[in-house]
Amino acid sequence: MYHPEVIYHVYNQSINYEPLFRSDDNYRFFINKVKREILPYADILAYCLMPDHFHFLLKPTLEGCMLSSSGRYVKREDVTGKPRYMQNLSHGFKTLLSSYTQSINKRHGRRGSLFKAKTKAKPGYADFYPDAGELEGSQPFTLFIPYLKVCFHYIHDNPVKANFVDYPEEWEHSSALDYLGYHDSGLCNYELTDRLLGIRRRFGRRGPSDRIPLDRLGRSDR
Repeated sequence: MYHPEVIYHVYNQSINYEPLFRSDDNYRFFINKVKREILPYADILAYCLMPDHFHFLLKPTLEGCMLSSSGRYVKREDVTGKPRYMQNLSHGFKTLLSSYTQSINKRHGRRGSLFKAKTKAKPGYADFYPDAGELEGSQPFTLFIPYLKVCFHYIHDNPVKANFVDYPEEWEHSSALDYLGYHDSGLCNYELTDRLLGIRRRFGRRGPSDRIPLDRLGRSDR
């Protein structure tokens, strides 16, 4: 269950490492679907789309934590025998991945699921805070800002760790370029990221000679 006072690391990957994105058009198409299905229910702080998986760092809105009004997507029945509905944000991710899969299947003549069945969502500090396993999932993010910053940079470092690029900002399909001021994907809430994590978007970068490493944002480069 999503909680409005927690910042989450949300991720999923393809089945059998099949490519999720086969062209630049696929990346753009997915981002447009994120705007439609996720932004009404969450503020995105960072993202990275990789060829076979994706990452988001986001904070659900109050509306995102409410139960979905749609009767089509129900979870298993609870102990009372009544259907238990998804939260709006969970429903949004389900719709996003389902509709994207349908489009890819139609375009490339494939069948079946493209993404793993369960999209993972955990507090953004969970993999970086030594005692995270002992914490309640609704712990407010303010206690763990340093670890959330680590998650922010971890997400952007994915293409580097995969040896696709030398620097995060060389990967076109993440918010690294957004935060260094090279472009604006329209996904991230920069003001909220600055206010909550102390990571501020830069402006006016012209070329390689102006490069400021992304991992300096929110640290010494303020």
